[in-house]
Amino acid sequence: MTLPSLVSKIQDKQLKTAFKKQYSAFAQAMQRVYIEDGDTYEKVDWLQMPVYFCKIQNQLKVLKSGINCKEVLSDANYDSNKDWPNTGKVYWHQANKWYDKKGKPQHVNTGYQYLSYILPDGAIVNYNCYNQIFIDVNGYKKPNTIGRDIFFMTIQTKNLVPTIISTTGTHVRPNGCTVDGSNSTPALTIDNYEEDCKTGTGWGCSLLYLTD
Repeated sequence: MTLPSLVSKIQDKQLKTAFKKQYSAFAQAMQRVYIEDGDTYEKVDWLQMPVYFCKIQNQLKVLKSGINCKEVLSDANYDSNKDWPNTGKVYWHQANKWYDKKGKPQHVNTGYQYLSYILPDGAIVNYNCYNQIFIDVNGYKKPNTIGRDIFFMTIQTKNLVPTIISTTGTHVRPNGCTVDGSNSTPALTIDNYEEDCKTGTGWGCSLLYLTD
């Protein structure tokens, strides 16, 4: 094995471990929110996402956020029809500055760009459509590649912990809300996620690494 290949393999193992750690942290945060609220997440309307975003954010003690959570959580009747109260900062990667495993540049729907924050360990997080959470476990450092340092999980109704694909016969399409569909991904299922991780886009690695 060549030295560059060995270094890459070691790095991937470290990034994989970091993702598992982040997954565990989010699972614990969701459980603490449940204890405080007495109910699991039910708001699947994307317009209401800042409410849950901020509740989780408060549990994780983030360094910087794109949403003004004080304003969101202080309003018991938060008006989801207003523009999300943002801080003017976007912390997720800029368009075409992050990639899938095949080297295809990625971007997110700008409607979700402010739903992002930086964690104390430097990881960056973005809440995206279909209640998906994207995590770059080493922040802006390279490789900025899906399935290597960028992963995802999904907050599903009535679940106490994040999931990715919950049952047989279901599927998930990560980053499926880009306006022009240019980032459309395969419909990941329990039958194809491993292949996608090894030879496809890399989104399937998120489930593979949580189950191996």
